[in-house]
Amino acid sequence: MVFFLLAKLRGDHIPYGPFQLGRFGYVINVFAIAYAIFIAIFLPFPPFLPVTAANFNYGGPVMGFVILFAILDWLVSGHKRFKGPIERSEIEMEDRNETNA
Repeated sequence: MVFFLLAKLRGDHIPYGPFQLGRFGYVINVFAIAYAIFIAIFLPFPPFLPVTAANFNYGGPVMGFVILFAILDWLVSGHKRFKGPIERSEIEMEDRNETNA
């Protein structure tokens, strides 16, 4: 969301799929970013006080673990094996052309 909005604000051309939000796209993107930030901040808060093991909200620690795991995976090997969607589609088109020839 954030990178898409930044690219659009810079004036970079981004190829669209079959669906576009039109002139409401910027507003919806800003709202989605604000909502994601809000949820990420308030997700770990406990639903009840006092906090015990029975009513503890484990959503925050689980989300933190998933984020840390994703970052570690990216640093260790993810950046080597990841192919972006545009690059991958170009490779697939080359493979199709070779098999059809």
